[in-house]
Amino acid sequence: MPIKSDLHNNHYYYYSIPTALIIALIFLNYLAMSFGTQSRLRREALSKMEEVMASEHELLSLGGQAAAAAHSLGTPLSTIKIIAHDLEKQFHDQEDVKKDIELLSSQVERCNEILKRLTLNPVEEDEFIDKDLTMRDYLSEIILSFKEISKKKFIFNFDQFSNVKKITKSIEIVYGLRNFIGNANKFSKNSIYINLKSDSEFTEITIEDDGNGYPKDVLSKIGEPYLRSNDPIDKSKTGLGLGLFIGKTLLEKNFASINCRNSKTRTGAEVIIKWNNKDLFNI
Repeated sequence: MPIKSDLHNNHYYYYSIPTALIIALIFLNYLAMSFGTQSRLRREALSKMEEVMASEHELLSLGGQAAAAAHSLGTPLSTIKIIAHDLEKQFHDQEDVKKDIELLSSQVERCNEILKRLTLNPVEEDEFIDKDLTMRDYLSEIILSFKEISKKKFIFNFDQFSNVKKITKSIEIVYGLRNFIGNANKFSKNSIYINLKSDSEFTEITIEDDGNGYPKDVLSKIGEPYLRSNDPIDKSKTGLGLGLFIGKTLLEKNFASINCRNSKTRTGAEVIIKWNNKDLFNI
């Protein structure tokens, strides 16, 4: 007489096997999603590292080009100096023209001094801002340096918390801010607007101008070097984007976040530079 097994009669087996398969599928899907997320994070980290390395490479390349330029600019600067001296003699009785020529001569001398120092010692630091200052004082000194060579109007607004804590002297922050403010001065029509906001957590600088703004075809690539607009009108007015690239790279190396866009309140460009205070004051 055949023996009957309870295996065919036990309903638990009908439910346990499909349940086990479902649990296994859920577990495998979870593992696949986890591996996919980790793989994506690794790819993003690698991509970010490659971007940083590429930026460093571009900066080093620009440093070499600057050193080469230092040896080549002596002759044209000497020519400008001679012409300025002749113009000064020719227009010595016209006070307005004479002042402009004197300013031109002083800037040529300044360029010669910079190139001389760069030629003798390429790693020498700039003496501009050689002590610890607050961010408000940083910006005030930079704006004053541009007022000496520019006839445009600088409007600087700040809040009461912006002159409390000093920042350790940083050549990279100074150069970065000077490049962005210099760019606004270059492309503005009449005015440059600089706003400084600071609280217990963040410090934010907004730099705006009343120029034509960033060309639309390069707006998404702002901060990349050797960038030119395809618009023939804009192409004649813009450079290679090196100032923005250098400023953005130097400030990002010092924990700043940079947002370049066209102003929503004015006709020109707008740059928003923001730090977390715990990063800014521990540089």
